[in-house]
Amino acid sequence: MKPTQSYAQSAHPSQPTRVLNVGVTMLGLSAVWSMTMLVISVLWGSGLLVSPFGHAEPGEYNTLLDYLSIPAGAALVGFCALLSLTLASTLLTLPRLRGRAVAAVGTFAVFLTLVTTVVFTDTLVLAYLGYTLSLQFPPIPVAVLWQGFMLLGPGLWAAVWASLEGRQRRSRAGADGAAVDAPVGDASVGDAFAAGVTTAKVAEGRQPVQVSAKIAVGVAVAIPVIYASTRILWALGIPFGLSPEFYSEGLQAGMWHSGLALAIAGLVGALLTLGLVHRWGERFPRWTGPLAGRRVPILLATIPAGIVTLAMFTGGMGMIHSVLFNGVSIIGNWVTIGPTLLFPLWALALGWATYAYRARRLDARAFRRQ
Repeated sequence: MKPTQSYAQSAHPSQPTRVLNVGVTMLGLSAVWSMTMLVISVLWGSGLLVSPFGHAEPGEYNTLLDYLSIPAGAALVGFCALLSLTLASTLLTLPRLRGRAVAAVGTFAVFLTLVTTVVFTDTLVLAYLGYTLSLQFPPIPVAVLWQGFMLLGPGLWAAVWASLEGRQRRSRAGADGAAVDAPVGDASVGDAFAAGVTTAKVAEGRQPVQVSAKIAVGVAVAIPVIYASTRILWALGIPFGLSPEFYSEGLQAGMWHSGLALAIAGLVGALLTLGLVHRWGERFPRWTGPLAGRRVPILLATIPAGIVTLAMFTGGMGMIHSVLFNGVSIIGNWVTIGPTLLFPLWALALGWATYAYRARRLDARAFRRQ
C-alpha cells in the first residue's frame, strides 16, 4: 500500500510548488497594490494630490465617496488599503498560515469587492469598458482610471484565494486517493470500489452539473439577452419604449449604433456563459480546428468571467446609486435604465456559475492525476 501512496503523492511533485508560486506572486502584487493605495490615500487626504472623489454633481454619475468629504473618503480608502497590506504581509512572512487562511482570504476578497464596487466606483467604469468593446476609444477621465485601479485590488485578492483554495482542494483529493489505495476489510473494499468508480467518473468529466449552477447560468444569460434585445430594436429603427424626440436625438448622435455593438458583445458573452454548464465549455468543439478535443484551460474561462462579474456589479450598483441618490427617475426611462438595474443580479449569477465551473474542473483534474 505504501509504494502506491508514495507514487500518488509524487507523480506530479511540481504542481503544488507551481500553485504555491502563483499564490505568492499574487500576494506580492496585492501588497504592492495595497501600499500604493495607502500612500495615495494619504496624499489625497492631505491635499498634496488632487482627489478624484468628493465632488458630487447633480445629474452626473457619482460614487458614494463623492458624497463624503475628501478627508473622510481618503480615510476610508486608506483603511481598506491598510487591512489589505496587513493581511498580505502576514501571509507573505508566515507561510504556514496560508493553508489555514483560505476562508479568511475568501472573506476578505468578498469584503473588499463589496466596498470597492458599492462605494468606490460608479457606472463609468462599465461604460468605458463598453466603449472599448465597441472599438470606440474616447479619452478616459482620471477619476475613471483611479476607479479601475481600485478594482484591481479585489481582482488580485480573488486570484490569491483561487490559488490557495486550489492547492487545498488538490491536497484533499490526494488524501482521498491515498485512502482508496489502502482498503482494509470487506466493507472498506466496497467503499474503496465505490470511491474508485466515482473517481473515474469525475476524472472523465462526467460528474453532474449542480442545479444551482444551471439556474445561475440561466439568469446570467437571460439578463444580457433582455438588455441586448432593446438595443438591437433601436439599431433596427424600432424606437421601442422611447419617445420620438429622444430617439431622433440618439440617432443623430450615433447612440443606437454604439448600443448595437454593446448588444452584440452581450450576446456573445451570454453564449460563452452557456459553456460553464455544457461539455463544450470543458473541451474545445470540433469547429475550433486544431484545438478540437483539447481541454479548455480553466483560466481561459474563469478570468474573463471574473472581469465581467466585477464590471457588471460595479455598473449595476452605479445605476442604483443614480436612482437612489442622484434623482434619476425610472419612470419614462424604464427601457433604458431598467435592464441595467439587473446587472448586479447578472454579476452574482455569473460569479456563482464561474465558481461552480472552476470547482468541477479542478476536482476532475485532481482525480486524473492520482
